[in-house]
Amino acid sequence: MDNMTDYIAWLGDTDFDTRPLGEVDAMILCTLSYYDLSPVMDPNGAPFYLKDCLPNIYSGELEIRITGGEQGLNAVLAAAARSVRFGELVISNYVERLEPEKDLQFSAVTFSWHDRFSFIAFRGTDNTLIGWKEDFMIAYTQTEAQKMALEYAQDSILLPESEKKGFLSRLRERFYAALYDKGGRTDDKNAVRTGERSSFVRTGAPDGRLWYIGGHSKGANLAIYAACQLTDEQLQLVDRVFVLDGPGLAPDVMDPELLSRIDDRATRIIPEYSVIGRIMEPKLSDTRVIKSSNDGVMQHSIASWGVDHGGLALAEDQQPKDRWINEALRKWIDNMPYEARRPFVDELFDALSAGGAQTVEELTGGGKNGLEAIYKGFKNFSGSSKEILAELRSAAISELKSSVIDSAKKKLEKLS
Repeated sequence: MDNMTDYIAWLGDTDFDTRPLGEVDAMILCTLSYYDLSPVMDPNGAPFYLKDCLPNIYSGELEIRITGGEQGLNAVLAAAARSVRFGELVISNYVERLEPEKDLQFSAVTFSWHDRFSFIAFRGTDNTLIGWKEDFMIAYTQTEAQKMALEYAQDSILLPESEKKGFLSRLRERFYAALYDKGGRTDDKNAVRTGERSSFVRTGAPDGRLWYIGGHSKGANLAIYAACQLTDEQLQLVDRVFVLDGPGLAPDVMDPELLSRIDDRATRIIPEYSVIGRIMEPKLSDTRVIKSSNDGVMQHSIASWGVDHGGLALAEDQQPKDRWINEALRKWIDNMPYEARRPFVDELFDALSAGGAQTVEELTGGGKNGLEAIYKGFKNFSGSSKEILAELRSAAISELKSSVIDSAKKKLEKLS
């Protein structure tokens, strides 16, 4: 089974004028959104292309913001930057914000092909605990990342150049304060990472270009949130919304019927074993199930998704093995009182960060002392949160037993 790197090699010098943007292209651009592109940006705001990233790729300057490490994505970035198809894409409106005090992790970037199209890619959950907390928060509130995604899309699509003085312009001003000093670029990456980083480059494209919006994981949720709330005029310019294994809209927070506004222009892609993409599952007509080279929950990794003859390596259906965890999550959302969700999520992530961990890697690598801090944090749960945690455990065990029994029955039926 081929992958995204094979796809880039297979296309050779075929550009977007010769072969229009398709689903695998969307996968690649959403993959690239996981990279910190700030080392490539010009302090004077000059345009830059994906091919300009090559020296930074080889020097290791472009860090990836994804849980679990690189997972083969560097090969995708390098192949894309070297290619005619992707290397000539103009990068603009790169934004990255991490503000723990606001429970905010947000990043977006726009890739443009001349005056033909622009693709807004929202980054998914990165390796920070704040990013993961936001994934839970969408069950009870509209998050800061969702609000920023809508502002980003509204400020990017259709508006005349003279009117683009809102959200993105404010971010640009903050970018120069956070990333550059008077003498040039700062070397203090940690200061930038824990503050805010953003920039944009105007391509000067006329109104009427086609727009695409997409994202993977939480980025898919941001794509849905932003696209379904665009004005009718803006939405008419959006050719397709790519929803790559991400959560939908919480019915207690937003009306899921909003999805009907984008249903005729949305493509949802999920792996055979999908967990994240079935949380508050977005019901979209064009839903594709893709094969993965990974097993179980690791199929969520977009780098593992398969390509076949230039298109998606489609699977027949989803694997039943993921039913138990999906049912447990569904029961958590359906059965937990709305007013109990916020305190439960706050207490859960307070416990996970009790040992000082700020990233998933720090959490899992904390050793005995880190585990002890987490355990003490759980002991401090309020009574209602302890009850919810016990119910979640019972639901997971119940659904796991049911899944195992069903699997055994099917094996016996095949033998008989």
